[in-house]
Amino acid sequence: MEDILNPEAIKELGFGGAMGFIVGFTLKRILKFFLLILGLYILSLVWLADNGVITVNWGQIQDFVTSFFESFNSFARNAIRTLSFGSGFAVGFAVGMKV
Repeated sequence: MEDILNPEAIKELGFGGAMGFIVGFTLKRILKFFLLILGLYILSLVWLADNGVITVNWGQIQDFVTSFFESFNSFARNAIRTLSFGSGFAVGFAVGMKV
């Protein structure tokens, strides 16, 4: 129990939590902007395809988006695992994504 209440461990958890919150909050804002741009792009593709200007291979777009999110998920898991303050970071990240 004394190891858990060690001031260094508490500092590490606090720092990890703060960094996790900052990263989660920032990532949420960036993802919202990215999804807005992506949505506008897809709407423009639908509009152009509907007017006969272009032909869209929707299967290829779906495969690309699926692989992108799978690689992002893998990156996020590896980043959290490799951080020395992973538990505090993970909790802070979750809170940052909720705010």
